[in-house]
Amino acid sequence: MKKIYHSITYVTIWLLVGATLVSCAEFLEITPRDKVTEDNFWDEKADVEQMVAGCYTAMQNQDFIARCIVWGDLRGDDVDGASGITGVNDVYQALLSNLLPTNYYTNWASFYHVINKCNTIIRMAPIVSEKDPAYRSSDALSTIAEVTALRSLCYWYLIRAFEDVPFYRFAVQQEDEVEYPTPSSFNTVLTEIINDLEEVKGNALEHYPTSGNDGYCLTFNSNCNRITRNAIRAMLCDMYLWTGDYDKVIQNANEIMASKLKDYNDDTSITGLKRYTSTFGTAEVYLYPNSQTQLNNSFNQIFGSGNSYESLFELSFNYSGEGSPYIMNTALGRFYGAGITKEIDGLKVNNGVGLLRPMTNIVSEGSKSSPADWKTYRNPRDVRYYCNIRVVDNDYSEGAVRKGVALSSNVAFSGSGIVNYQSTNFILPTVMNRNWIFYRLTDVLLMAAEAYIMKSSDNNTASDIANLQNAFSLIDIVNQRSVVQDSYQLKNSPTTTRSTLIDMVRRERRCELMFEGKRWFDIIRYCRQDGKLDIARQVPAKCNSVASSNPFPSTAHLYWPYYKDEVKRNPNLKQKSIYDKESDSFELNN
Repeated sequence: MKKIYHSITYVTIWLLVGATLVSCAEFLEITPRDKVTEDNFWDEKADVEQMVAGCYTAMQNQDFIARCIVWGDLRGDDVDGASGITGVNDVYQALLSNLLPTNYYTNWASFYHVINKCNTIIRMAPIVSEKDPAYRSSDALSTIAEVTALRSLCYWYLIRAFEDVPFYRFAVQQEDEVEYPTPSSFNTVLTEIINDLEEVKGNALEHYPTSGNDGYCLTFNSNCNRITRNAIRAMLCDMYLWTGDYDKVIQNANEIMASKLKDYNDDTSITGLKRYTSTFGTAEVYLYPNSQTQLNNSFNQIFGSGNSYESLFELSFNYSGEGSPYIMNTALGRFYGAGITKEIDGLKVNNGVGLLRPMTNIVSEGSKSSPADWKTYRNPRDVRYYCNIRVVDNDYSEGAVRKGVALSSNVAFSGSGIVNYQSTNFILPTVMNRNWIFYRLTDVLLMAAEAYIMKSSDNNTASDIANLQNAFSLIDIVNQRSVVQDSYQLKNSPTTTRSTLIDMVRRERRCELMFEGKRWFDIIRYCRQDGKLDIARQVPAKCNSVASSNPFPSTAHLYWPYYKDEVKRNPNLKQKSIYDKESDSFELNN
């Protein structure tokens, strides 16, 4: 008998027309699923395409995106709770590191729902290919590559959040196929999904056909909003960085850079980019440039317009108002804020302020003129600070997240000061229709830089020097784009040490990817690389609470507990020992 996580049995195959949602009643319908999916549905190419669209739509669900934010950012040192956070207990308690098995965000059902949909498509696509001549075997292989990547991405989030999780590759169609699995270890699942991605990477499409409504910075772009070969390469970069296979990180990153360079040279419609290189290394990358007079260009292209040349994979949320067939990104609006003027789709009026805000120590840097006082962004000429954050008050003690939320930023330098910084520098959407980015080009550049550093040593051999110079080259390119005054940009020399570059790449990743659901996962990886919990233990106390003397006494504390109801349902899912007590007897932080 096959095994599967139990709560998936309550979710049937989600049949969609294009990307539209079905009703709750249809969503929860169970019987007769095997008849619907096999006898009456899987006959032609369009059936497969509807199911693939359903996978992406399931990932656009508020529960799914909320967990990308909560699991990836909430416990890190970039965000804190905004005013009113105490009224949202599950988020508030997680910010205080009170991770209870009853917490709403320990429920992983939305991810396993996508996994089961992907497994169903992998099972049925070859069968449809035999029935419908218009759906060739090569089409089936590319479809399988696409949904294998989506399934792998779901597992990638799950193991970074929970460490050990149930793992399976088959589709559940009937209730009698259900059995309770024992969780597989982090390393086992990671090895399996890497192998899956390597197996299908060559079958994934490099590019999808485009039309007049499908291109860079338009409302939809298949080459950004669907899995491509570059998206799989980016996922492999990320995963290999955790396994320590640094040559594979560099290989996949180089393939992405070569592919994007070819796109730039071949596609005359791609404009507005600048060629970036470095004195050290051989990297050549085209990025959206910023300048002293145009601080916001890269922000407006990547996060404002969306679906940019630099995007490798992002979900498109094109909601344009009531009656729109698209989906609103309510999770992003709820956590980081939006400009909505009335309650809609569960998202309350928030005047641009969400449940989370930037940490005060980051916001306060904006009032400093000396680079020595800029501990996170390094200096007052880093445009990412001004585009990512809106300062709420005159004493720089509170800010609001704007990256990924605002339609555009209008901030500009004027001599030594900032124009339109604290009040009018952002335009917010009246509904939350901002995309969610999983991977983009500068993320990959910094992963490759980290790989070059980690494969080097302190022996100062010719190979070590070359690796460190290649690493600095990639960090330098990312930094050049964001620091718009030469005298403030990073400096390298033949005496720059490995430890200096480790600090450099980690700080650059934090600045570049802040509020993108990456920081806490990066902290976990650094703890694994360093073999100690120092970085996690440096996370400031949240919500004006008193910092614990030892908030992370073991690596087990880096991960979430299993959802209490799942432990009850699955006799093979044992609660982790540090959480293995009745939740009502936990001693909470204040």
